[in-house]
Amino acid sequence: MNKFISFFLSLAFAGSTFAQMSGYSTSQSDGTTLGANETLTADGIALGNAVKLRGYVDFILGRVADDNGTDSNTDSTSVSADVDFLIDLSPITAEVHLNVSEDNGPGVLEQAFGRYSFNQDFHLTFGKQTTVLGFDDDEAPGLYAVTTAYSKGAFSHPGKSYVDGIRLNYNNGMFGLIFGLHDHYNLPTGSSDDLDSGMAIDLAASVMFMPGLEARLGFVNENGDGNDDDVQQVNGWLGWNPGDLTLAVEFDSFSLANDTDAWNMMLLANYQFSDFFGATIRYAHMDHEADESDRLTLALLFSITDNFGMNLEYSYTDGEKNGGDFDSNEFYLEALLSY
Repeated sequence: MNKFISFFLSLAFAGSTFAQMSGYSTSQSDGTTLGANETLTADGIALGNAVKLRGYVDFILGRVADDNGTDSNTDSTSVSADVDFLIDLSPITAEVHLNVSEDNGPGVLEQAFGRYSFNQDFHLTFGKQTTVLGFDDDEAPGLYAVTTAYSKGAFSHPGKSYVDGIRLNYNNGMFGLIFGLHDHYNLPTGSSDDLDSGMAIDLAASVMFMPGLEARLGFVNENGDGNDDDVQQVNGWLGWNPGDLTLAVEFDSFSLANDTDAWNMMLLANYQFSDFFGATIRYAHMDHEADESDRLTLALLFSITDNFGMNLEYSYTDGEKNGGDFDSNEFYLEALLSY
């Protein structure tokens, strides 16, 4: 772990020095968002001078056809609604995110955290927050497809999740750095969910080499109940967004309990042909010991208005799981209203 800490500290010094030379600041829209105070810059409906409201309603109609020796078709619907309150009492800011869906029941608290800003670059956040490792956004309006990259296959994992903890955040526009202590991290393992018997630390850095070209690298260690229950994840991605085109490559490496390893990788290309229409093609490989899979996704994204979109996705997965071959065809239709 020491080599990761040394790398991040060196990267932080280089990023801070370059930012001072180049004039980057947290107010620059083309900068990295890791560790930034996004409460101040987020869009939303003003509810007085100090509170903004935003959210979305997401409806997904899906059909999954699996073939693992016998054909199996599954039809499903998913409905969720998200409401966020953004509070600005500078230098103190806070966010409360509520999410209601058929799966998690009514009134689920997704995030609730406060932030104290020592200055425009350095912040302390505390409470229930989203984890930072991974390219995919944690909410539907930020995704480039209907589903996330690793939601199907030999080693699917939850991606970003919500954990309790405290985090130090630094962001000067060109460079971002976070260091956090949490009760758990929702890695693919059965470790503990409380600080009495286990905890997790995360460390991540991001550099915006030029407007639109960003690299991120993160590390997390989650302690479990026993001596052999510790798990780690290293995640890195490179994204390039020169206007209407978005390209990304991502790599995950997991060291799991019982001396098992796993890794994932993802390639993504998205192009916004017009204000009305965009498309995404994505490839994801998931590998866990003897199980592995390849998933190819095509998503068509239609912006009917600034606040309402209709999205179509087809994904095909092929691989080996539990000693047998399988393949899967997924079809999704999404209606997404954001405000």
